Amino acid sequence: MTLEQLNQENISGGKIIDAHAHLGTFADGMNNTCDKFEMQHFNRILSQMKKSREGTIEKIIVSNLNCIDNVTPEMEKKLKEKGLNRTFLNEIDGNREILDIAKENPILKPLAVCQPDRTKNADNIRQMLQEGKFYGLKFHPLHMKLEADSEKYDDYMLAAEENNLPCLFHCDAAGCKYSSPEQIYNLAKRHPKVPVILAHLGGGEPTHSRAQKVLLESINNDTALLYADISWVDCNSSEKKNITDALLRLQNTQKGDMTCRLMFGTDAPIGKFGADGMYEENYYCETVRQIKAAIRSVFKEKSRLIIDKLFYHNAEELYFKRST
Repeated sequence: MTLEQLNQENISGGKIIDAHAHLGTFADGMNNTCDKFEMQHFNRILSQMKKSREGTIEKIIVSNLNCIDNVTPEMEKKLKEKGLNRTFLNEIDGNREILDIAKENPILKPLAVCQPDRTKNADNIRQMLQEGKFYGLKFHPLHMKLEADSEKYDDYMLAAEENNLPCLFHCDAAGCKYSSPEQIYNLAKRHPKVPVILAHLGGGEPTHSRAQKVLLESINNDTALLYADISWVDCNSSEKKNITDALLRLQNTQKGDMTCRLMFGTDAPIGKFGADGMYEENYYCETVRQIKAAIRSVFKEKSRLIIDKLFYHNAEELYFKRST
């Protein structure tokens, strides 16, 4: 059966954890958009997914964009033109904000955003982990302009280890000076007990290939606990070749089947998932459907297990069963 025929099938059902999402105000210089993302954006996605029957979103792992300083003077002007007053929040205020939002919306599972570029140690984060339930730590080396293998991250990694929490790192081609797969891997090797997630599977070619390389090396050599999510991977292709290639390689490592190291994520509501001027109404549902169709095309009779792991089980094991 061709991929086109599979795309026409009703590939539906199953539980979903979106392992990479956000709330807060975001100024996207790459796409020239400025938006305030709130729970209403997720409610829209949840409603569409319910109608589509492509799966049930059980949990959404979120971090607070108001803690990530990405606003240039040009984008600051654009924010004001749209009437969006953005206040950059520190580790305490920003993470308290996301805790309060999550209390009112239990489907949201917060990560604590970390700012090692602005602090001497991870004591603020240790305090926040005592104040409320976080499921991991979030780092954005590109927007901090702090190389991901800097020693300034080390105490945060120790805090993660102390609390048995994974760490999600922004990783992309545009930010390779700060957030390359190799830099993140260097840090992860210094803290081999801490699960470290390469967001966006490296964030585009040639970084997808480099992310896969370090991911496989870490597994085969037992040098780090590297994972990856597929947010924005193959977003302009229905074949989803980078995703299926990564799954195939993980299925055949020297340690056996390690497809547990890859997770579904979207970066919603950023971009076509909710941003003004980019939003496409059924984009989330279509993304889920196309990924499932591509997996069925490649993995045949094993596809059901792969789909369950990618969309739900892997994130459940990493983020929730570890933290209980």
